Amino acid sequence: MKQWALALLLWCAAAGGAQEGLTLFQPGSYQVILQQHPGRPFILVFWSLECSHCQGELRMLGELLAARPQLELVVVSTDAPSDETELRQVLASRGLERADGWVFAEADSARLRYEIDRSWYGELPRSYLFDAQHNRRVHSGVLKRGDVERWLETIEKGEN
Repeated sequence: MKQWALALLLWCAAAGGAQEGLTLFQPGSYQVILQQHPGRPFILVFWSLECSHCQGELRMLGELLAARPQLELVVVSTDAPSDETELRQVLASRGLERADGWVFAEADSARLRYEIDRSWYGELPRSYLFDAQHNRRVHSGVLKRGDVERWLETIEKGEN
């Protein structure tokens, strides 16, 4: 019962925070994100201001989001909450204002990464493509637009 209450509290904080700025990604946030997309496919992307490869991927995702407004996209910065102004500027310049934006809340990123994926050691960009049943496809490195579009077509056809 306590876990459910914590998840509800985090979800409420996330829903309110998304309108004001980036939501803090803290222990339990991964489950909150999954719960915010029940029965719907979505893409979860981890990035950083320091990651040069991430910038190109964010630009591609912004273009994809403009072409496919129904795409559910969650972007999580592994930077610090104190970088929020710059993070929001980068997202806006890449056309990702409508994406659900989060930022790591604590310096112990290993603990947060472990909750998401025990085999993730921090390399960026890191993406997870979730189908409607929340089966996930893991991708390390830059996503290619063609690969994402093929995955979306497969999802739209109901194939997994």
